[in-house]
Amino acid sequence: MNMINTVTMTTVEIAELTGKRHDNVLRDARAIVDHVNALKSEAVESTYKDRKGEPRPMLILDKHLTFTLITGYDTGLRYNVVGRWIELEQAANPAFAAQAITETLKDLQNRVDAMAPVYDEHVRKGRTVGYSWREACRLADIEHPDKLLALMITQGKARKTTQGHTQLHPQYEQAGFIKTLKPSNLVVSKNGGHLFKITHKGLNKWLKSKAEVMNNAVIASQSKTNQWGRVAKGGDAKNTSPDY
Repeated sequence: MNMINTVTMTTVEIAELTGKRHDNVLRDARAIVDHVNALKSEAVESTYKDRKGEPRPMLILDKHLTFTLITGYDTGLRYNVVGRWIELEQAANPAFAAQAITETLKDLQNRVDAMAPVYDEHVRKGRTVGYSWREACRLADIEHPDKLLALMITQGKARKTTQGHTQLHPQYEQAGFIKTLKPSNLVVSKNGGHLFKITHKGLNKWLKSKAEVMNNAVIASQSKTNQWGRVAKGGDAKNTSPDY
């Protein structure tokens, strides 16, 4: 978007370029705006029309906030956004295209370098102690982790022990997606009563890759449950469970 030679990008554009759901991108952008106490000129509230022609909220971000937002995305997603940003800068400032591109790439690289220690710690955690269920679901954009886990129990993908702890099916450990915890482990009490932690592989190869399927499964299950949250008759979840 070109505003008096000032380049901006909307959260809708960022969602399209990254393949992320717009509501999740908007949520992340608003969190950043609140955290850094951004100026109104840096993040402008606006609307767009969805496929039904109904107005929906979005944010128009300046370069600083756009790059702050995408710094936490993986390399492929950053590449798409930066490529589009360079196109916009070339169109807005054709006489200074080469300089604008150089400054854009330097700016992004500085941000990535600054984030490197945080990212390394994030990877280390996944490869050593692992992530809690809720933490991993948040990172994977899974909207209702508790409801998803309850659904997995009805589908035979997880179970409750006699002590009330939650276990995932052994297939997830065999795939390297989780690490199991012993019931006596003190970590269990701080882990939501779950006898497992999500590994780095489980976060990326399982939860992130299946997030959309999981979110849709939870939504679909809501129409098949009664007022007590149990699967209604005729709605056998085990026979209709999706592949995740």
